Amino acid sequence: MVFASGGRQPPPPPSPPLSPPSSYQSWQKPSAPKPESLENPGSVEELFSKVRETQPNCFEGAKIMLNKALSNHFQMSHTIHINNTSPSYHFQSIYAGTQKHTATEAYPVLLADLDGQGNLNCNVIHQVSKRLRCKIGADFQPGAQNTPNQATADYRGDDCTFSLTMASPGLATRCGMIVASLLQSVAPRWAVGAELAYQCGYNVPGGQNAIVSMVGRYDNGQSMSCAKIGPTGIHLGHYRKCSDQLQIGLEVETCLRTMASVATIAYQSKIQKGDVQFRASLDTSWRVCGELEKRLQHSPFTFLLSGCLMHKTGQFKVGAGVIIG
Repeated sequence: MVFASGGRQPPPPPSPPLSPPSSYQSWQKPSAPKPESLENPGSVEELFSKVRETQPNCFEGAKIMLNKALSNHFQMSHTIHINNTSPSYHFQSIYAGTQKHTATEAYPVLLADLDGQGNLNCNVIHQVSKRLRCKIGADFQPGAQNTPNQATADYRGDDCTFSLTMASPGLATRCGMIVASLLQSVAPRWAVGAELAYQCGYNVPGGQNAIVSMVGRYDNGQSMSCAKIGPTGIHLGHYRKCSDQLQIGLEVETCLRTMASVATIAYQSKIQKGDVQFRASLDTSWRVCGELEKRLQHSPFTFLLSGCLMHKTGQFKVGAGVIIG
């Protein structure tokens, strides 16, 4: 239909519906959460480290330790331990290099320990690359020809760690021990792996022996459970961080050859304001152990008090010490 120029104009066509803004669309259709990336699980050797940190290191008698930092890279210490069975003296020295890989780690690291009888233990730790770390250790004893030595290499990937250790290798005598282990993260909280231990020598039944063990770990940040199962035994551990001041550890070791088991429960308590740390443990053999560490504020002195009571035999061991520096 055609209207005259002076008549009514036709109505405008309807406007298309407005599309919602992009922010509304993103709110209406939330994006799928990104999967959590897998982290390096550490090595098999460090599997039970958190559990054992809650257990006390008891000693008997009197102990005096003097630490002296000669520079930012070199430190020395003297340790005197006096008791009824085996009094000892140790001189330790530590050198840390200038190659910093993290805020708290510097390489290479040289460690030496010399006791009063002339026995020397040396260790060299070096971070060869971002993923490869090597450690070499050797013992030197007066008058001894075949002294133990050991070399370890750890390759840390993004989500796995492979370790290889050679202990007292002798190509000419065809004796020694090789331990290879792999720990792989399969989920953000789960890690599984295996360990192979091979030993050969004239003192090994049959000339050689190999043992394969399976390992696993579950870690959610607040608690950690780990296990190692092999033909010779079963090793279980559990760690829980109750708070910043209290941590609890549980460890069970079972030997399948003798069918004997030992379970240990321990806890570690820290009082930050008083610079006090206390660790105690109780195992199934009715052995109760405790260790108290008190650092004096604004002074270089730290006092140690240790005690161990074995209810079955009625023996009680007590120790006291001081750390200067």
